[in-house]
Amino acid sequence: MKGKKIIYILFLFSSTLFSQKKDDKNITLESPPPDWVSQRPISSSKYIGIGVASKAGNPNYMLEAKKNALYDLTSEIKANISSNSMLYSVQNDNKFTQTFNSLITLKSVENIEGYELVGIYENDKQYWVYYELDKQEYLRQKEMKKKNTISKAAEIIKLSLNDDTQKNYTAGLRKKIQAFSILVPYLNEEISFKEYNIPNIQNIFDLTKDIQLKLQSIRIKPPETMPVLKPYQQKYNPIQVQTYIYQDVLTQFPFSVFYDDEIIQTQDKSISNNNGVLDIVPLYVQASFQITTIEIQPDMELLVMNDSVSNQNVRFLKSFIQMPKFAIQVSIQPINVFIQTKEMNLNKVNKNNTLYNILFNKLKTSEINVVTDSTQADYIVKLSSNTSEDENSDDLKKQFNLYLAQLNFDIYLYNKNRQILYSQMVNDVYGYGSNLQLAGSNAYNHEKLMSRLNEVLFYLKRKIIWY
Repeated sequence: MKGKKIIYILFLFSSTLFSQKKDDKNITLESPPPDWVSQRPISSSKYIGIGVASKAGNPNYMLEAKKNALYDLTSEIKANISSNSMLYSVQNDNKFTQTFNSLITLKSVENIEGYELVGIYENDKQYWVYYELDKQEYLRQKEMKKKNTISKAAEIIKLSLNDDTQKNYTAGLRKKIQAFSILVPYLNEEISFKEYNIPNIQNIFDLTKDIQLKLQSIRIKPPETMPVLKPYQQKYNPIQVQTYIYQDVLTQFPFSVFYDDEIIQTQDKSISNNNGVLDIVPLYVQASFQITTIEIQPDMELLVMNDSVSNQNVRFLKSFIQMPKFAIQVSIQPINVFIQTKEMNLNKVNKNNTLYNILFNKLKTSEINVVTDSTQADYIVKLSSNTSEDENSDDLKKQFNLYLAQLNFDIYLYNKNRQILYSQMVNDVYGYGSNLQLAGSNAYNHEKLMSRLNEVLFYLKRKIIWY
């Protein structure tokens, strides 16, 4: 019995020991970080890039670490500014140089090749990645890419000159901007087109000079008479401007439009048509009666919008050139309304002009000017009215010795082209009197007439003024 007890104790001990060894196998000791995590390596023959990303709440931590490593790697590549480069002339502008360096770094990250993965390290919280790039291999690839890029730009420039020969200046300018854009990563270096035999364009300076010359050759011809705009209209006719380059019309060329949005608003962009006519369409005009200015400027971003040229590269080009701007003056004037009434009482002229005076007082506002010449009017209001004995007048005469007159009027609103915009007929205004003439006069002075006129004028004025 004692022997069995000893065997049982040994079994428990061995079971516990086995369980402890089994649990020990599940314990993973965190490996120590490599030296490059805590101390950055130094190499004279390689560029080094080390990136780290947090794992917490970041499912893309591996991609982020790689991106950071490549940014780190390219930051070691110093851009030496050549004395024959585009950037040399503006390198004293610190803000400009910073913009250029950030752009070059971005382009380098996008296009860098030949880097090698050296190591990866991770723990529960962070993920590290280490890349190296051979400096000689980088220079070789860079020179090859530069040569290919210049060759591509040269071909585009040749095509642009062919467009200029055919007076297709819009297409030619578009291609020159494309050529400049693809050369942006090398603006700190000398760029030469001498081996490509391009007439009058041997380097990047000649290219930007040609772009500048084309832009400065653009001119406009405003309308012969100053455009007049009326406030708060539903729709405006376009202000038409003739565009030229040299002595030729400038077709299919985009412009940006600038305006004082407290006074007038137009569409922000416009493109000249095949006749070189640029339509500037007002959208909103305040009742600020004065002469104001609309400005237009060639829009290079819109010109190359469909050509895979980034706005950043276009803005960079603008740093080297001057953009022309043109002014167009417009006059904001009140809305002219002509009122014509024909007021009758029992088929006789009502000399009091009751309805005309009401219309005049209601329509004349800060935005509307009532004119006496219909040829000067933007809108014409015509009203015809007459009174007649109502069919119920006989009953009133028998019972109360009173006459009942009915007032009818028709009102029409026309635009300057004599198109009817609004019409209304009113026949429910009445007047009482001891005789029929007096009953008709009282109908013209009945309070219901004012009420009905206010209703009509509400809808009529909404056709004239669109707030």
